[in-house]
Amino acid sequence: MLKSGAKELKVAKIAALSFLISVSAWAKPSLTKRYEQLQYPNLPQEVSDRLKGKKIATPVKNDSAIAKDWALSSIGFFDLLAPSFATTRVGATECGSPITVAVVDTGIDYTHPDLKDLVWTNPGESGAWEPPAELKAQGLACRDKSCNGIDDDKNGFIDDVIGWDFVHDVPLPYDNHGHGTHISGIVASTANAGLPQGTNCQRVQIMALKYYDNSGAGFNNLANTVRAIQYAVKAGADIINYSGGGSDPAASERAAIQDAHKKGILFVAAAGNDGHSNDQIPYYPASYGLDNIIGVASLNKQNQLLPSSNFGKTVQVAAPGLSILSTLPEGKFGTMSGTSQATAFVTGAAALLVSQLKTKSGDDYKQVRAWILDGVKPLKGNEKNTLLSAGVLSLPKTILAQRDALKKAPKVVPPLAQSQDVASRPPFKPSKTYR
Repeated sequence: MLKSGAKELKVAKIAALSFLISVSAWAKPSLTKRYEQLQYPNLPQEVSDRLKGKKIATPVKNDSAIAKDWALSSIGFFDLLAPSFATTRVGATECGSPITVAVVDTGIDYTHPDLKDLVWTNPGESGAWEPPAELKAQGLACRDKSCNGIDDDKNGFIDDVIGWDFVHDVPLPYDNHGHGTHISGIVASTANAGLPQGTNCQRVQIMALKYYDNSGAGFNNLANTVRAIQYAVKAGADIINYSGGGSDPAASERAAIQDAHKKGILFVAAAGNDGHSNDQIPYYPASYGLDNIIGVASLNKQNQLLPSSNFGKTVQVAAPGLSILSTLPEGKFGTMSGTSQATAFVTGAAALLVSQLKTKSGDDYKQVRAWILDGVKPLKGNEKNTLLSAGVLSLPKTILAQRDALKKAPKVVPPLAQSQDVASRPPFKPSKTYR
């Protein structure tokens, strides 16, 4: 009886599994229809090829329209092409594995010529997949994990190949607003400072997480923000860029950023565009006071705070934020202003610093934050640090701060084999697991 019952149970499980796979596969056309309703484009061929495991060359495009903008010159972008920066311990021109930056915003135009090579692809939803025979017989064309309608990495999101749209609860986070695409272009351009034109290297990959619903209530945006941060933490982001916020704190949002803190993730947040002191009227999440947060104010071409920019001792740095040229949906370029844009420059600088590390540790966010704050230029009128706790972003100074700190770092002496009393630190393994 037990053997017969077990056999019947096994047959039932196989039938149930086949039914679920069949349902998920047949649900795919409805998702395609949903994209059509949302007017979301398909993934470009380059991204689809990477999802299938193909290696695609991604040359640096420092001749992009963004390179002509005043802001990159202001933060010392082109100074890093000088030979002196190629002789540092880490080398501003070196290229290793790309740093994953989660941009929690309005999504991204993943078809944009300047961004399609920089889109993060989820390793858990990538690679070959062989459908069951019955689905082949039904004409299912999908042969890789990105289109099989299955939550392959078991993170609660089906086919989340490049991120997630938390507004419409679909896998492709297309930007039909413009803000997130603009931010992503700034992050990517800044992070590639020091890499000569045409170098087959990209320092960042953008994990696009769409939280903002311009037709919805603020509560929806907050709930989506929390889910997006949680996703970024679980998916192994190195840095989170959040160019938004509000005057009301939220325990759930703070807890999500604390989880990022525990994973060693730096959180770069806009100081806000209300023109007031955040010491008097806090702006969240920049004002939570966690040591993995960098709050960012915005500057004009004269390195003066914009009248609209928030400021205060609880705001750490300032970066360009007036009429910044960057990428826009439909392959376009255009300008936007505010602390959102300034935040993206700081995120790009942080990605540049992380990319220069030979090895990684769980405390890297502390070092990177310190190098950015130590490597600032002074802000006129901020002699008593009433406008900012640090100063103005400078890429050359941050690289020099990093170089000097690494040179001073004590050498690690391995413990003697016979000793059991010498403390040792296990090698860091980037977090790719799901809680």
